[in-house]
Amino acid sequence: MKLLKTLLASAVAVSAMPALAYEAGDFMIKAGIINVNPKEDNIDLGGLGLSDAQVADDTQLGLTLTYMVMPQVGVEVLAATPFKHAVTLNGDRVAETKHLPPTVSAQYYPMNPDSAIQPYVGLGVNHTFFYDEEDTAGLGTKHLKKSWGLAYSVGVNYNIDDHFMANAALWKMDIDSEIEGGTLDGIDVEIDPLVFMVGAGYKF
Repeated sequence: MKLLKTLLASAVAVSAMPALAYEAGDFMIKAGIINVNPKEDNIDLGGLGLSDAQVADDTQLGLTLTYMVMPQVGVEVLAATPFKHAVTLNGDRVAETKHLPPTVSAQYYPMNPDSAIQPYVGLGVNHTFFYDEEDTAGLGTKHLKKSWGLAYSVGVNYNIDDHFMANAALWKMDIDSEIEGGTLDGIDVEIDPLVFMVGAGYKF
């Protein structure tokens, strides 16, 4: 009888423990602060006899939605509120632009699906489109072309319980555009940023 009571107590305790496992069909939605930091010397104006211009970084609200195809494979969509970047030349602001960089990635989670710590790597495609360009220096710039490129990512989820998690993620994105119109027409813009996000999520 004592053994039976012990087994029953153990079964109740196990059933009460949170089930952290990732399963096919799970959705994860994560939100947090996201920063887009373009690489250095991202606009080459050497051919015009000018110093290199620079696209500044910006921080916004980031959002990801992940669907688990299998316990260790997911598909993630990255979105954010619009980023606004200043373009400077010799320290002076000469232009501004807004952009959205939606990205779709396949992810692999190498750890056991029951683990509370879930690192992952991802490979995907980024589509960036620019709008609301402002030519504050009168250079005649009209527009920045859309960009398609690869996106590489790493991240980690820390599962607090079966639903809530903390998250940190890093993307390296290939974002290359071209200036249309004005003095800088045809100049390549290689933003190629590091994108970092830290936040929290919910699995359902």
